Amino acid sequence: MTKEELFKLLVLIESVYSNCIFKDETVQEWFQFCSEMDYEKVLRKLKYHIRKSPYPPAISDIAVFHIEENHFPARLQEWMKRSRERIEIDHKSNRRRPLPVWLAEYSLRKSV
Repeated sequence: MTKEELFKLLVLIESVYSNCIFKDETVQEWFQFCSEMDYEKVLRKLKYHIRKSPYPPAISDIAVFHIEENHFPARLQEWMKRSRERIEIDHKSNRRRPLPVWLAEYSLRKSV
């Protein structure tokens, strides 16, 4: 977000909330936080806030941070698929893994 876009947001906030006036220090602080945000998304959140709240927004009320894409679900699906395949192969071959020593003494199964 550029400074001009931030000024547009702050002017909108001041025009809607007549008792809210931003000082120079506040504008600088807002710009530090908002410089990494997308203007359109913040504006959308601000409009929603204006519709629902009679109080001026804090930065946290309208902040929209970029979220890095995470491929974890795809990786998890791959692990689950490999596990299922391994279990099926073990089941078909009728091969059993040896019991750990600490479990063997309590098991009904004979250790190999």
